Amino acid sequence: MLKNLISFIFLDKEIKNDVAFLKLIDTFKMFTQVELKKITTILYKRIYLKNEYIYKKGEPAKIVYLLKSGKVELSDGKTKNIVEPNTMFGERSLLCASDVYLKDAKSVEKSELYMIHKEDLESLMEREPGIGYKIIKVLLENLYDKA
Repeated sequence: MLKNLISFIFLDKEIKNDVAFLKLIDTFKMFTQVELKKITTILYKRIYLKNEYIYKKGEPAKIVYLLKSGKVELSDGKTKNIVEPNTMFGERSLLCASDVYLKDAKSVEKSELYMIHKEDLESLMEREPGIGYKIIKVLLENLYDKA
């Protein structure tokens, strides 16, 4: 019983930390606390070491990435951009049915990333239309701003 209570307390703290992190990312600023908690259920975390590839140009785009710490370089062979913490990248995977990444993504230093698999997000959006609406709205606004 005590072990379950302690596990619950630590899990609750981890969820609170994940929600606080999501609030720092522009895409998720308009979401409620309850909606963000639901999104945390589909987050996966991974540490990438310096110079480790996250994905390569031409690979199927099936994951969107949220950079919690460190730095990531996006490169198409001609231009390079540095992604800073509290930024989302790889969102093309959410917009197109059969798309590929157009750039390489490589950690410049040890980096902690949160990942959301496209299939998991689509499933959440079907179960929670309010979340789906907000995500589509933000992605379309971002697409419009880049045009």
